[in-house]
Amino acid sequence: MCVAPAAFACLALLHLVPVHSLPAQVPGPSGRPADVASLDGPRWTVGASTLLGIPMLGRERPLLAARRAFQWDVMVSPWRSVDGYPLEFVVGTAEWRWYRRASRTGPYGAMHVGAAAFRLRRPDYRDTTLYQEGAGLLGGVSVGYLVATRRGWRLDAYLGGGTIQSLYKGYDRRTQRRYDGAKLWNVSGEWWPYRIGVQVAPPPRRHR
Repeated sequence: MCVAPAAFACLALLHLVPVHSLPAQVPGPSGRPADVASLDGPRWTVGASTLLGIPMLGRERPLLAARRAFQWDVMVSPWRSVDGYPLEFVVGTAEWRWYRRASRTGPYGAMHVGAAAFRLRRPDYRDTTLYQEGAGLLGGVSVGYLVATRRGWRLDAYLGGGTIQSLYKGYDRRTQRRYDGAKLWNVSGEWWPYRIGVQVAPPPRRHR
């Protein structure tokens, strides 16, 4: 499996997700309306997993409704072999957030959906010579906390999970033959705490 085409497809789909992010109007310094987006606009984010060799890139943008935001992100693992087993996957997630504060900082709750393609050894198969490859759909909820510094940096920590509905094929690494006995694909539906991490957003550019 090559994760690059899947990553590009996830990124393209998430970028085209229709989002109601029309800027709300608030009084500016001169008394004229000013865009909230100019004060709290879209932000690129980078996941801490990038430091471990699993790049993650996202983007959060405020919605028209107060205390609401939309976040999409893509995580890609390119590793064909880790400890003798593949660790290749791409996960694209679209998330709708509800913040408690109008500044869109502090605690928040969220609902998300996503899609994934993978070739890896599942955690519950760690003591075996088996691995799986396939694709799946994700859906669940998250909770998080976003901290904004005085210099404009943002630190977003979150925890969540949900259901993963996947189609996959199982192989034995020693023989490269299928171990699952299925003629085509296996169907799996499980619950996992898969959305856990930290993302960082740099300060926005100031326009003069």
